[in-house]
Amino acid sequence: MKILLIGNGFDLEHGLPTAYRDFLEFCKRVKIIYTARVKVTPGVYTRDYLDSWETAPYIKKVLFEAFRGRSCKETRAIFTFVEASTKNALLNEMYTYIDKNTWLEYFLEQCSGIGENWIDFEAEISRVIQALDHVRARVEGGEPVSYTELNSKMLSRIWNLSGRSMEDPFSNIQDIDKFAGYLNAELERLIRALEIYIAEFVHGIEIEKKSADIEKLDPDCVLSFNYSDTYERVYDPEKKVDYDYIHGKADAGNNLETCSLVLGIDEYLDDGRKDRELAFLSFKKYYQRIYKGTGNEYLEWIEMIKNSYKNYRTWIDHQINNQLSDSIRKGLLKMLVDSISAPPYPEHTLYIFGHSLDVTDRDVLRMLICNDNVKTVIFYHRRNKNDKTQLGKLIKNLILLIGQDELIRRTGGERRTIEFVPQELHEN
Repeated sequence: MKILLIGNGFDLEHGLPTAYRDFLEFCKRVKIIYTARVKVTPGVYTRDYLDSWETAPYIKKVLFEAFRGRSCKETRAIFTFVEASTKNALLNEMYTYIDKNTWLEYFLEQCSGIGENWIDFEAEISRVIQALDHVRARVEGGEPVSYTELNSKMLSRIWNLSGRSMEDPFSNIQDIDKFAGYLNAELERLIRALEIYIAEFVHGIEIEKKSADIEKLDPDCVLSFNYSDTYERVYDPEKKVDYDYIHGKADAGNNLETCSLVLGIDEYLDDGRKDRELAFLSFKKYYQRIYKGTGNEYLEWIEMIKNSYKNYRTWIDHQINNQLSDSIRKGLLKMLVDSISAPPYPEHTLYIFGHSLDVTDRDVLRMLICNDNVKTVIFYHRRNKNDKTQLGKLIKNLILLIGQDELIRRTGGERRTIEFVPQELHEN
């Protein structure tokens, strides 16, 4: 079996604006459409907000059309919208989710201090939730928590952005849990906005260039951590491959309730606490996967891999046991093992492309990589022939994922199972 595992770097390799900063920049432009002053002319808008924006022409085109076709009511005094809408129903829906969204406002403020990847985006959510969890634990333990002790510009800032009262924000468990519920609802609204962005805008971009590395592969299965269907559209239009969209697949036809995208945080509690302290469970990825019913076909693939090796070992043991006494008599035990006409060793291949190997996906990655009959080929991005920056990051993340001893064992010796391969460089 050949499995291709892809992360957001796969979409970026195909020129798609799917980094979280691309999404934030898109949200900024959408908000302008609905909040820009009526007296601002289309020419000024296009020059300042679209023409200078480096994104896909298709996305600019759709936003241009929405801006030109908007309708509004304005106050006579200050020439601002009282009510605004466009002819694009999905864009109108999206705006209702991003307008004054607490998480979006927080990330628009903080994005310059956050890393470039979605894992950095998720890590920032985790920092906020862990800070809130810390406050909850103190209150539950009877320790007073004043506003100045919130340990965080971060937590106090997100409280302020929510538009709530400044007076004694976290005085009891009920208020903390209510605020956590509010943050979860705001996150779900932002996730639905992201689904619309991927399904309605990113999916409309024509992909002009394929990856030379991916074209060489012929996978049986694709395990996608992306919300887009890029591989399916570009490399498998006849749908011959089995797919597992483990974090959900973007569909414009969904709504806030049926959206199945997973965007959350890793388990940060230790073994002694994680099964008891469930106040912030809804933010965690594994919970969202179960709750939203995203794909888990990969578990069947892993079971097939394990069974193939188990069957192989059973066959070998059976052959040896049947002939062991004769072999000892003739002093030919070693020759026997060498002469057994065994079936091929059941070796499977896992190709990883565009995934950071971050610990937030530890549960899935370990089950695939830590199999002795699975060869793992990890492609790494490079800017030029000698660039190994990304390779270094992947090695560090693998150590966090499987440990240095396991990594050393799997990258050396005759039976090594992990190989790093540089991606093909673009001609330009």
